[in-house]
Amino acid sequence: MLDPSGPTRTRMRAAGRATTLAVTTAALVTGAGLPVLATAQAESIAPKRIGSAPVAPKDAVKTAAPADSTELDLSITLQPKDQVALTAFVSAVSTPGSPLYKHYLGTGEFGKRFGADPATVASVRAALTAAGLHPGELGANGLTIPVKATVAEAKKAFDTDFAGYKLADGTATYANTQAPSVRGDLAGRIAGVVGLDTTSTYKPRSVVKSKAAIKGSAAGSEQARNIGASPQLCADWKNILSSNNMVDGRDYYSSGALAQAYNLNGIADGASGSTIAILSLENYDTRAAAAWQACNGTKTSVSNVSVDGFVNQAPDYQNGEGGETALDVDTIASLAPGASILVYQGPNTAQGVYDTYQKIVNDNRAQVVSISWGRCEAERDSGRENALNLVLQQAAAQGQSVVAAAGDAGSTDCRGSGLGNDNVLSTDSPASQPYVTGIGGTSHTGLGTYPGPISVWNRNGGSGGGGLSTRWALSDTDFAWNAQHAAEYANVCGAAAGQSCRQVPDVSALADPATGYLIFTNYDANNSLWANVYGGTSAAAPLWAALVALANSSTDCAANGPVGYLNPILRKLDSSVFNDVTLGNNDVSASGKYSALAGYDLATGLGSPKGKAVMAALCQQLPSQPAGTYNPVSPDRLLDTRFGTGAPTAKVPARGTLNLQVAGRGGVPASGVNAVVLNVTVAGTTAAGYLTAWPSGKARPDSSNLNWSAGRDVPNLVTVPVGADGKVSLFNGGWSGSVDLVADVFGYYSADANGSTLTPAGPSRLLDTRYGTGAPQAKLGGKQTLDLQIPGSGVTAVVLNTTVTGTDNGGYLTVWPAGETRPSSSNLNWVKGQTVPNLVVVPVGADGKVSIYNGASASIDVLADVFGYFTKDASGGKFHNAGPKRLMDTRSGKGAPAPAALTNGKVVHLSLNDGGALASATSVVLNVTVTDTTSSGYLNAWPGNTTRPGSSNLNWDTKGQTIANLVTVPVNNGVVDLALTSPGSANVIVDLFGYYSAN
Repeated sequence: MLDPSGPTRTRMRAAGRATTLAVTTAALVTGAGLPVLATAQAESIAPKRIGSAPVAPKDAVKTAAPADSTELDLSITLQPKDQVALTAFVSAVSTPGSPLYKHYLGTGEFGKRFGADPATVASVRAALTAAGLHPGELGANGLTIPVKATVAEAKKAFDTDFAGYKLADGTATYANTQAPSVRGDLAGRIAGVVGLDTTSTYKPRSVVKSKAAIKGSAAGSEQARNIGASPQLCADWKNILSSNNMVDGRDYYSSGALAQAYNLNGIADGASGSTIAILSLENYDTRAAAAWQACNGTKTSVSNVSVDGFVNQAPDYQNGEGGETALDVDTIASLAPGASILVYQGPNTAQGVYDTYQKIVNDNRAQVVSISWGRCEAERDSGRENALNLVLQQAAAQGQSVVAAAGDAGSTDCRGSGLGNDNVLSTDSPASQPYVTGIGGTSHTGLGTYPGPISVWNRNGGSGGGGLSTRWALSDTDFAWNAQHAAEYANVCGAAAGQSCRQVPDVSALADPATGYLIFTNYDANNSLWANVYGGTSAAAPLWAALVALANSSTDCAANGPVGYLNPILRKLDSSVFNDVTLGNNDVSASGKYSALAGYDLATGLGSPKGKAVMAALCQQLPSQPAGTYNPVSPDRLLDTRFGTGAPTAKVPARGTLNLQVAGRGGVPASGVNAVVLNVTVAGTTAAGYLTAWPSGKARPDSSNLNWSAGRDVPNLVTVPVGADGKVSLFNGGWSGSVDLVADVFGYYSADANGSTLTPAGPSRLLDTRYGTGAPQAKLGGKQTLDLQIPGSGVTAVVLNTTVTGTDNGGYLTVWPAGETRPSSSNLNWVKGQTVPNLVVVPVGADGKVSIYNGASASIDVLADVFGYFTKDASGGKFHNAGPKRLMDTRSGKGAPAPAALTNGKVVHLSLNDGGALASATSVVLNVTVTDTTSSGYLNAWPGNTTRPGSSNLNWDTKGQTIANLVTVPVNNGVVDLALTSPGSANVIVDLFGYYSAN
């Protein structure tokens, strides 16, 4: 069975409220029923207001107040038990060079470690209840208490009135007229109260090109693409756009042109294994998103996650609904087609927005979060901003990268707001939040990599947001670039000595709608598909989200975890990885402008990305993984659950894990081991299942190493990193049925300079007893040994794919260095009639030979194909752990031309260019699995774009088989080829486990 998942402003209180406040008896104000024993105590519980009252939108019309019976869903966000410790932890896990760098918190750990003190939770809950409110259970983050209330109850408990408003679109809303008041001794423990108003909606940070939308009669036919090739717009839509006199790179950017512009084209797996969350506050047309992918040849997984009961319905596109989310989905699917996209959809209210943030972070399913919605920072209730800040700190602690659009109103983000001053300098929230990476906007035109000149986006009434936060201060030691303008600009945030105000944006990308992003927006009532060109910083944000996801899935990053909180890393990158924007400014109101300057500036931040260079630089900040040389050992049995070797005499139960000690056993040193080479065999199977091997102490990956059906013994070679405790973990992925596990060690990798390096070879056939290749033309007799001469001199070990066929009964095969005692281990196991392959990495005897023993009682044919030689040559390939990472899965179309099984003779060119070190690989270690087989057959893997060899890597006898084999295959110009030989078809899954390179 193959695992299907694969492996601050405070407003003045209204007149006449003082008397009400003085006589209020609600528990939140007077003390939750506690007796007032002295004047000092009375003063300590005197009510205090937290946060600020919301600012109604400029176009809102005041209406009747909401009825007292109106039901409210609120959130009380508490302060963490130790804010100093939380801040220090986030800094430590996010700062290269720190001992805790990349030691992120797992899902559910934040609340246990940094949640509110239990006494605080109890006190606040008691006070809420005594005030007539209805608190729920503490949230997963340990900070949030949901509260049910009516308007009448909230008025009394929080000492505030409510006003009604009608927004420009006709929506009826309401808002509290004053900041909520709480008991004085609890005020310092509460970060904010969210949900008292529904006027505080977010706005999409996108701009539609002034030209009319273009419609077509169809999505365009689905097109295939080579693995590793960038998406390209289908011919149907190219023709439609051309007929409307629209030129790629002049009037719009297609998916392929955008990838080329940012040097993100041709990345092999397209962020396979990464998940990106999109915060959405609207309906969008999922059919149009699917049509976009069909036209561009992508198969990105897109799923909607409902928050607070949100149901995605047909969007009202005529009123502007759906375009923002379509822009986010289409951009990410184009640039990171291997990623999974989760569209978190919540109501566009204060509570809905906050709950959507919380859901994304508490779920912790996405390593990257893209936000294209925002609001003028000065309009935001300070209590709500404080609550959001804690959610974003949790994201940083968990290693989630959060990117957000910096706004489309330049340096004056509050234009059109309820503050009434369109010329005030301001930034956009959440981009101004310190744990968010704010994305500004640029303009450019033309095709090719880094088309120029690049300038600040500032035309047609819009400009990339930027400036100084009025709320948040940062230490200059944490964010070096914030010191640049500390003396030049006013201290608008009240920063203390040694600090400066948070500066936005951090980085930028194309946002100009005049040459913006082509997307499919919606189908109309006549079933015509509409396309449009969008811009705005909400286009630049998903571009950066895709780039970070590509970095996370690259070989350089995958072994250590996601990039995480970006800002501390960005400040360490060399300026050469950015296009430094020095043209233009972001002033749109003539009240104050921030000019583009050399280096960091408040118009475009550090500049726009040079895609693969930024990816590599982000990953190079990770702890380095030493290259390993190979050290062969005489095969030795480390584990056999049948007899209690290396483990208790007991089978491994279904869904059970066995931790096997490998360091210090079987010739493997007790320390300094990077990875170990094991031949793992499953026996005594009563149901289908799969096995996963990974380093002890790390999360189990979504991959498999071998697969079996009931009643079969199945072996496979495994190259697996060793955990810090010297162990590897072995997982029985079957849903039923215990199994026996056998593991034989054949060698290990370490940084020892005296070890061997790999010289790729072939593949070429050294042995085939059917035709007399490498041996007499005769089967290998039962219980007999054959000595195979390995060509070359100085060979310490050889990589062979061995296959047995012509089996008349069950048996096993053992391969070991000639001249030594045959070990009590096996490399292949079979039952009557099977053809079985398995990779072996076996030491070579002093005479240059390896011995092959047939453990069956009947004769068999044996084939051996060489894939490489280990020698002491210092120029050979050294081993690097990588993955496990899924490169291809024809079942879903991941990394493949389409979700279609391979058929006879079809050659698949698998690109290994992931934007990282894998591009320099000389050989790769892949676990290749075939499943859903409709007939017998075999599969080849060989260096890309070369003649297909007469060898095989996997063989299967009957339909319905699932079989896996480890493959060490030479690489040619970054490509490996695969092909099937069969009268039927099969799905193929390829997982990367490591690679060899000269450095």
